[in-house]
Amino acid sequence: MARQVIATVIGNALEWYDFSIYGAFAVTISELFFPVKSGPGALLSTLAIFGVAYVIRPLGGLVFAHYADVVGRKGALNFVIGTMSLGMALLAFAPTYAAIGIAAPVVLLAARVIQGFSVGGEFATATTFLVEHASARNRYLYGSWQFAGQGAAVMLGGIVGSLVSRGLSPDALHAWGWRLPFILGLVIGPIGFYMRTKLNETPEFLSDRGTNRMPEKAPMIDAFAHYKARMFCAFAVGLGGTASFYVLFVVMPSYAIRTLHLGLEASFVAPLVGGAAALIGAPVGGVLADRFGHRPVLLISVALLLSLILPAFGWLASEPSVQRMALLEAALSFLLGLYGGGWATSMADLFPVGVRATGISISYNLSVGIFGGFAPLIVTWLIATTGNPLAPAYYAMAGLALAFAALLALPEPYAAKRAA
Repeated sequence: MARQVIATVIGNALEWYDFSIYGAFAVTISELFFPVKSGPGALLSTLAIFGVAYVIRPLGGLVFAHYADVVGRKGALNFVIGTMSLGMALLAFAPTYAAIGIAAPVVLLAARVIQGFSVGGEFATATTFLVEHASARNRYLYGSWQFAGQGAAVMLGGIVGSLVSRGLSPDALHAWGWRLPFILGLVIGPIGFYMRTKLNETPEFLSDRGTNRMPEKAPMIDAFAHYKARMFCAFAVGLGGTASFYVLFVVMPSYAIRTLHLGLEASFVAPLVGGAAALIGAPVGGVLADRFGHRPVLLISVALLLSLILPAFGWLASEPSVQRMALLEAALSFLLGLYGGGWATSMADLFPVGVRATGISISYNLSVGIFGGFAPLIVTWLIATTGNPLAPAYYAMAGLALAFAALLALPEPYAAKRAA
């Protein structure tokens, strides 16, 4: 079973590795692809392209989730990682503005759109695959590896980015060194694709199809016809994890450079320390959810994040330092890991097998698209407009508050309802 988990998680890890690297080198990319802009304009343009990929993400999620619910989880996972690798290759070798002029940001945009389309199907399909391979006693632990993989990928991105920035001169880093982390990701993609070809289809999917429980209508139609309330609840629950994740891992690298003035190397503290803390916290959260139930674990972790994130950012902004940033990332990311440990499985259990990937995909991609993809752009704009260095904390708190309210109204798992 370990092979099943690794092969499944590696695709989601590749997604977040790429996104963490993009966030870490956002300032460098902005200078290379938007040199005609000055001040925060170039960075805002780069972050806008980061966010535009999320506009296409729900469409990709629907396509891959439909395939997963109708044909099978295994095939969908293979298609996702193949498309994802194509987008990463285009980004890794994209010509800069100096080489092809205005066409450079267009190529950058195309790469992000391809990646957005592919990753739209990754979380839902991979979560469904993991949960459906688990037994009743370790269902949340298996689902937690999805978020743990995200933490590991972010941490790897921080390690690679730090090594590249330390090992190369500023001129070399600016000229070609920023491409190296993306090229490394191209090595991970084929390995993940090969491993996924060896996977077995999930027992729940095979059993469900064998007993004619697959929906007569298309999964998307069936999901909107019968599970709208559950999708809305899953969407709201996802806002807390999404807003916090993007603030702690995607916004922080640029925040360290532009707002705290800590330098390029400080931008890798967030993925290094935070990724490691999330990697540890997620399986702990999964074990606790299996032992005590998912609702109390999710509520307590969200409540702690909601109460601590503003004073933590205030403490960091009052006297910026790498050490303070590391402590903030370690504490908040561990709590986020606890939340992520129960989050994925709780979403999966809201839907029956026949529409599970579709229900997760719609809920997750909308929450990520609204609160995640444009988080770097919105937070950077808020800081530039208001001058308030606590803007990231307020942004995360908005998502966490909505998630806490949704958790109070979280429906019972579909399996329990069906058994009753």
